[in-house]
Amino acid sequence: MEFKTFCTGTRTTYQEIQVEHDLINKFYEIWNPMQEQILSIPDGCVNIWFLWNQKRCHARLIGSALTGKPSLVSRHERCFGIKFNAGVVPEVFLNDIGHIINNNCPVNVYKDITFMEKALERLGSFEERVLYVLERDSVFGKNRVSPMTRQIVEDVAEAMGKLTVFELAQTLGYSQHYTNLVFRKNIGMPIKQYSGIVRIQHAL
Repeated sequence: MEFKTFCTGTRTTYQEIQVEHDLINKFYEIWNPMQEQILSIPDGCVNIWFLWNQKRCHARLIGSALTGKPSLVSRHERCFGIKFNAGVVPEVFLNDIGHIINNNCPVNVYKDITFMEKALERLGSFEERVLYVLERDSVFGKNRVSPMTRQIVEDVAEAMGKLTVFELAQTLGYSQHYTNLVFRKNIGMPIKQYSGIVRIQHAL
């Protein structure tokens, strides 16, 4: 499924590259020299943003917005982003996913990637930045989301967000309470809220 993350202004430049990868869905870059307002769209995914001001960049860990809202990107000249696949939370972030959703925080709180920030500052093109990160994809660890959660993410995407918790629990053979509990622990939000985000994405 294709996830849209931003509604950008007319004076911003946006480009992206989708990849076939266990963790990563796509890379994108926003060039916003006038610092126009950009809106974040709920996408249900974890992202890392490398944000530039005055030729320096710093990395922020971004949990999915739960409602459309002005984006942190608006206050920066450039954003190079990594979007992880739906249902993927790299192991270095998993234990704090409830806090990460609808928030942003320095990546270095969880994993020191100062070396990546400095390297990405020096690289001249979007394509070079993509290749640099792909060569260091092990930095964020493996996807430790439970198989049950991954199945729910797939089923919800296939049904375009129109499955109920009751239907999912029946298919999986667990109670609604347990099904929702496992999903929330892994993704940081209830199934109903995640399904709503998938419906918004399909509408877009």
